Amino acid sequence: MQRARDMALVNSFGAVLRQMRSAAGWTQEQLAFEAGIDRTFVGLLETGRRQPSLSVVFALATALGRSPEDIVRLTREAYASGIHAPEPVHGR
Repeated sequence: MQRARDMALVNSFGAVLRQMRSAAGWTQEQLAFEAGIDRTFVGLLETGRRQPSLSVVFALATALGRSPEDIVRLTREAYASGIHAPEPVHGR
């Protein structure tokens, strides 16, 4: 049951990403090029077979050039899928 719930959350991120990419009129290849990531990885994200890192979420959001509300939505879905904020670096 937990696995199904986890997959639904990941797929939610993928669905939002796919929706934003489609709204931009881009193929997976175009988004991958603009975000500086592999096209195959975009496909894996959209189908929920991979979870994004925070840096990938920001690269995708920047490439898509979406409104602040859309960027917040994409980031929220990514956090719901299981990414976490990086740990703070402590000085010596």
